[in-house]
Amino acid sequence: MSASASWFSNIIFLSKNSKRTLPVDQTDEATTSTINYFSGQFEYEVSPISSPQYSPTSSNRALATPVTITQRMVPVTKTVYLIRHAESDENRRLASLGRSVKGLGSLSLPNKSDVIASMELINIKAQIDSDVSPRGQIQINEVGKAIAKDDFVRKMGIQLVAHSPLKRARQTSEGMLGCVTEALTKGIMKEEDSSAEGCKADSVGRVVELPVLAERTPMEWLPINHDSFTKRIAQFEQWLSEQPEDVIAIVGHSQYFKSMLALPKKFKNCDLWSLQFDHSVKLTHKSVKADVNTAESAEKQKKLKEKLSKAFFKDEKKDESEDTQGEENDKRDSSEVYEDDNEIYEIDGVRVDNVELPRGWRELKRHYTFDADIANDSS
Repeated sequence: MSASASWFSNIIFLSKNSKRTLPVDQTDEATTSTINYFSGQFEYEVSPISSPQYSPTSSNRALATPVTITQRMVPVTKTVYLIRHAESDENRRLASLGRSVKGLGSLSLPNKSDVIASMELINIKAQIDSDVSPRGQIQINEVGKAIAKDDFVRKMGIQLVAHSPLKRARQTSEGMLGCVTEALTKGIMKEEDSSAEGCKADSVGRVVELPVLAERTPMEWLPINHDSFTKRIAQFEQWLSEQPEDVIAIVGHSQYFKSMLALPKKFKNCDLWSLQFDHSVKLTHKSVKADVNTAESAEKQKKLKEKLSKAFFKDEKKDESEDTQGEENDKRDSSEVYEDDNEIYEIDGVRVDNVELPRGWRELKRHYTFDADIANDSS
């Protein structure tokens, strides 16, 4: 079979087995770029061949830009597991500061431990890259034990684990999944960072550290630096779409995941969620930025309405109800995803599996969460 007949038969095969057909009359742009076609669960890259024998002529215009079709083995839809790191010292200090401020607002003195923890926030560097707290280590142990008991990593077929470079994410990835890269900073001792040596579960093919997964920094909350944060999300989604693995676990941070998925609530510490990610949906920084801005604007409007409602419609009965609700909220982390007694996970009254997610994300589902009551019973 001649070369031209060979590539033409490949085109016919592709058109019969994919949702999109290959255009016979290629444009000039096709000679300098690749085109992606999707068939079943895999992506096929169609690339032009630069060869003298295929020079365009008036009689063989259909063969002017012959192509090769290679199966890149990049699944169009991937299963992605998102894991928020365990409670960090930063989380602990911020919670103490919140209790202290709330106490002063009600004319009651904060306790000594909260004051001490709040003062530790002066150490800015320690907040940016803090270790997991003692409570965080308990969370890792308990949830990690459940994951190991279920043989979750192997049974779910997790092939690739990626984690943030921050220590709290590294330590969580090591403790819950048995996977973490060796510390990139030379001279880091195990005493300084328990995850420094690195490890990998036998069933996992690769473990990588991604700087773009780092939590949103204080500077990135400023409007002038907002783009740097949304660009990192876009870069991560682009990276995710390019990986050959179709089952991937990501260990990262609550605000990052919340913004990426345009959620009104954050994941709890050590929560493990799954999603489907369809990277055939066009990914651009512009689309990420628009989704993040829309979600953040909606959240600000909701908070403003709540403040106005409290300011104009207060009464004694409502105050009593709010105090009771406040006590209940103190028992759980603030601004978290939570569940009802029937374990139907909801966000603002909407079932999680019905929550509309941005871009190629869909089918949000929680698999593991830290249960403080069970942890207390076992201790």
